[in-house]
Amino acid sequence: MERTTYIIRKRILIILYVMYAVGVIGHLVAASRDVMLALTPLTLLFTGGLVLYALIRDDSEIIRWSIFTYVFTFCFELFGVKTGYIFGDYTYGDILIPQIYETPLIIGFNWILVILGSIGIAKRIINKPLFVIFVAPLFAVIFDFILEPVAVKLGYWTWENGVIPIQNYIAWYIISLLFTSYFVLLKAKVRNRLAIHYYLIQLAFFMILNAAL
Repeated sequence: MERTTYIIRKRILIILYVMYAVGVIGHLVAASRDVMLALTPLTLLFTGGLVLYALIRDDSEIIRWSIFTYVFTFCFELFGVKTGYIFGDYTYGDILIPQIYETPLIIGFNWILVILGSIGIAKRIINKPLFVIFVAPLFAVIFDFILEPVAVKLGYWTWENGVIPIQNYIAWYIISLLFTSYFVLLKAKVRNRLAIHYYLIQLAFFMILNAAL
């Protein structure tokens, strides 16, 4: 069983690195960029789904946490898009589809993976509940800070007057804090490093694109 689990994780890791390496190249080559953008929702769903599948195999509590987190982060996003009260005034483009009320269905799923990766990193530093609760959200904010400029360049979303407000990062910290706290309350576990790898792979992906585009 352990041997099978190890093989599954290793194969998933290889898939992640290969797909995002191809993604970097595809985004940097003008002729293939539109294709890469069109494939973005499927890529996020497929790669994130692989990571979540491996985590769920190790701890079924993550299923409950993921459903709860998806529903509420999607609702926060939808409310934020419609009112501007949570993150600031922003609008999603037509890259991240399908959408409900101009809010991408994939966005709640991405929140799940970012928070899980952030929790995994925090736990690797100091595996104490209070430390994880308050430090993991910082890694989520770092991720968004790197993501934002690239997301705007690629047309994922746009901000009013082209300015990313501080309010956005404060909201990211508070929302991540809420769902990290729920994760700790459930006593769920990140038993493998795939979420961390996924976080770092995506972070490197956006850092490279931010420097090159």
